[in-house]
Amino acid sequence: MNSRIPVYIINLERSLDRWEKAQASARQFAIDLRRINAVEGSKLSDDELKQFDDAAFRRNHGKIALPSEIGCYFSHVRALEAIIAAPEPHAVIVEDDVVFTPEFKPLLEALTRLRGWDVVKLVNHRWSGFRTFRRVNEHFAIGRCIHGPLGSAAAYVVTREGAQRLLSAIRVMELPYDVALERGWAGAYEIFTTDRPAVTFSKDMVSTIAHGRSAYARMRLVWYKRLSTLCFRAIDYVRRFAYAMKPGQLREVGD
Repeated sequence: MNSRIPVYIINLERSLDRWEKAQASARQFAIDLRRINAVEGSKLSDDELKQFDDAAFRRNHGKIALPSEIGCYFSHVRALEAIIAAPEPHAVIVEDDVVFTPEFKPLLEALTRLRGWDVVKLVNHRWSGFRTFRRVNEHFAIGRCIHGPLGSAAAYVVTREGAQRLLSAIRVMELPYDVALERGWAGAYEIFTTDRPAVTFSKDMVSTIAHGRSAYARMRLVWYKRLSTLCFRAIDYVRRFAYAMKPGQLREVGD
């Protein structure tokens, strides 16, 4: 892999064991791993929380945001800011339960030879209705999914300019980060996804910056307060479909 492609890993300061496991995984493949101190959502000040729109979150997502959800969102924003401030033209953001694979570096190399993308997700929870835009190498194609949300923001690659465009679009938190990330139709950035995972997950770890299923379910608003959420999701679904079906602009460098 080109040494100019760093991998920024989001990790809580108190989770030293996760950082050490991530380093061991990165060393296997000579990956330039750079730590981003994850944000503790429960410790954010009122001033810092001005970047969180609670009313919009409830209206759009139908739930009360957990402190860990807010911390996760702000951690990814912090990583994007670091990428924008750095000189490298490409970078990767991962969460600290990711394990690297032999296919990871060749995929990144291949992506650097393409133009027309800002963000490429490297893992999802689902790939329903995947539409191929371009085969990248013998292992991966990139494209978009007609159905969604796809889930997971555990690993994605961005261009430096793409990080700027993405951050401009999602700076204020109105949705969980994994949902906001893939809404390229709502911002001025081109996002794609691989057709299969380019990383795996550690089997003995659960993300410390995300939320548990049971805690998440308890935050759901009563049905009549979720009517606006239904409208938001219906409109977003149509926009997702149109975004997935529009002609691709991916091209080789030099074309």
